[in-house]
Amino acid sequence: MKTFASFRHARLWLQIKLPVAMLVTLLQRTPVVRVVAVADDLVAASPLGAVLRSAFAAAATLGTLHSLAGATTLVTTQTSPASATVGTAITPVGFTVSNTINIASWKVGGTLPPGLVLGATQGGATLTGPGVLDATTPGMSDGGGYGGYGGGTVGGNSTTTPVLTGTPTQAGSYMFTLQAFEYAGLMGLASDTFSYTINVGGNTPSNVAPTITLQPQSQAAGAGASVTLSAGATAANGNPAPTYQWQQNGTALSGATGATLTLANIQPANAGIYTVVVVSGGTSTTTPAIVGLLTTNKVIGAGSVVGTDIVHPNGNIFDQVLVTGAAESITADAHQVTRTSYIDLNDDIVQVEFSGAGTLSLVLASPSGPAAPLNYNQPTVAYMKGHAGIVITGADDTTNVSVFTVGRATAFDPTGTYNILLSPSATNDPTKNGSSLFAGHDTTHYDGFADIAYIAIASTNGKFGGLRASNAHFFASNGLTGVYAPGVAFEGPVFVSNIEAFDAASPVLILGSASDTRVTGGDMFQDNGQAVQVNGVTQLKFTAGSDSAGTIFPAQNNRGVFKQNGTDVTAQIVVQP
Repeated sequence: MKTFASFRHARLWLQIKLPVAMLVTLLQRTPVVRVVAVADDLVAASPLGAVLRSAFAAAATLGTLHSLAGATTLVTTQTSPASATVGTAITPVGFTVSNTINIASWKVGGTLPPGLVLGATQGGATLTGPGVLDATTPGMSDGGGYGGYGGGTVGGNSTTTPVLTGTPTQAGSYMFTLQAFEYAGLMGLASDTFSYTINVGGNTPSNVAPTITLQPQSQAAGAGASVTLSAGATAANGNPAPTYQWQQNGTALSGATGATLTLANIQPANAGIYTVVVVSGGTSTTTPAIVGLLTTNKVIGAGSVVGTDIVHPNGNIFDQVLVTGAAESITADAHQVTRTSYIDLNDDIVQVEFSGAGTLSLVLASPSGPAAPLNYNQPTVAYMKGHAGIVITGADDTTNVSVFTVGRATAFDPTGTYNILLSPSATNDPTKNGSSLFAGHDTTHYDGFADIAYIAIASTNGKFGGLRASNAHFFASNGLTGVYAPGVAFEGPVFVSNIEAFDAASPVLILGSASDTRVTGGDMFQDNGQAVQVNGVTQLKFTAGSDSAGTIFPAQNNRGVFKQNGTDVTAQIVVQP
C-alpha cells in the first residue's frame, strides 16, 4: 500500500527567485457457536476416556455407566447437554451421586469451560480447568475398622454433591465425567462413571474489547505548566486487566503505559491530539483529546519574528514569524494577523495565517532543516521542513485561520524587485512582478497546495470564526487527519481542498456546527478505505478549487463514505457538483 509521502505523481516544479525581503511579503489575497464436538474426540480427551469410549452413546444423555448395575444414581438439576453463553453466569448445576451403601469418594475428569468452577458441598475440593479432581467423602467408614476416608462414621445412605458454577469465558463444547467410588463391604472399591456435556456459545473473550469508562479531556496550559490526562477501562469477564498505551498524533509515547499521562513542563512540542489504546483481549481506543498551549507572547518555542506591522494593500496588517525548529506557538495582536512559514513535504513554502483570540501551535512531524528551499531560489533564507499538525486553543468567535502555499495567485511584492524562474530551462524576466509575472505560462504545472496532517481546535466559548484551507490537502498515515473541532460552532466557512487517510490514519471532519462546509476540488477518496467520521455537518458541498497559481480545479464527485456515530450519513449531507 502506498503511503502519504507518495500520494502525488511527479510534477514539473515551479521555481521562484526571491530576495530575503520577499519572505515577509507573501500574503494570501483572500484570506453462534458449534454445539457438539465429535464424540470420540471428547471421550479421548478425558482421563477416563478408556472407560467411556466403548459406551459413549449412553453417556452422552446422562445414561449411567457403572459396574454395579442399579447400585448408584446420578441426579442433576439440568439435562445434559446443557447450554451457556460467554459472559453470562450460568444457573448452577448440581450433581447428586447417591447409593444404598456408602460412597467412598468421587472425582471429575476432563475439561471444564474456562471461567466455570466445579466444587463440592463435601470434601472442599474445586476444579477450575483441565485435569482430574478427587474428593473424598468425609466420615466414610464401614463401621468395622476400615476407616481413613475422612475419619468418622456415616450411618445409612451417603451422598456427595458437586456443583458447577461461574461465568464461561470461551465458546466451545466441553464434556467432563463424574466417577463415584463405592465401598462394597470387604471386597474393596468399585466405581460408576457418569458423563455431562456443556455447550458454550457467544464471542470468545479474546475478541471482546475492553469498555472505556473514563475518557481523557482536552486541556490547554501555559508553557512550563503540568498537564495530566486520565483514562479508565474495564475488561470483559475472564480477560486480563487492561493495559494502556498513550499516543500523540497516532504515535506511541515511550513509557506512557499507565491510566494517567502527565506532561510536565509543557512546551509547543507537546501540543497535539492524544488518544489511549487500551488492550485486554480486544482493543479499544479513547476519544481524542486536544492538548495545546496558552501564551500572550508573539512566539514561544522554535520560531522567530522576522517582520512586524507589515501593511498589505487590502488593509490587513500582519507580523511574520519563521519556524526555526520542530514546534512553535504563536499569537496575534488585536485586529492584526500573524503569519508563520515553513516548507511542506513537497517542498512548497506554506503560510499559516492566524488572527483573533487564542494560541496557535504548529508541530512538524519528521522535521528537517533549517535549509534553503529547493523549489524557490532564496539561498539566504533557511526554512524548516516537515508535515505539520496545527492546534488552536483558547479560541473564540474572533479567531480565524488560513493555510495556503506560495504562488502567483497568493504572492504580494511591495518592492517590485524579485525574479521568478518558472522552470530550470526558462528565462528570468526581471521586468515583471506580482501576478503578471506568470502571464503566458498557464501550461506550467506545479504542486501549488499546502500539505498538512490536521487542524485541531478548542474554543473557550464554543465558537470559532472561520477555517479557510481551500488551498490545503490534509493527509496522514497514522492518527487523525482532517479537521477535529468537537463541539465548536463555526460562524464563518470551513473550507478544505481534500482529506485523505493512508495506512492506519483516520479521516475526520468533526465540528460542532457550520453553515458553509466545502470540499474545494477534492473527491474525499480514502486510500485506506476508511469512512470519514463526521459531526456537525449538515451539508458538505463539493465545489471547484484552485492551486496557488490560480489554476482552477473543477468540482469533483464525492468518492468518500461519511459516518456519524457509526451511521452512514453520506446521502444526507453530500451536495454533489
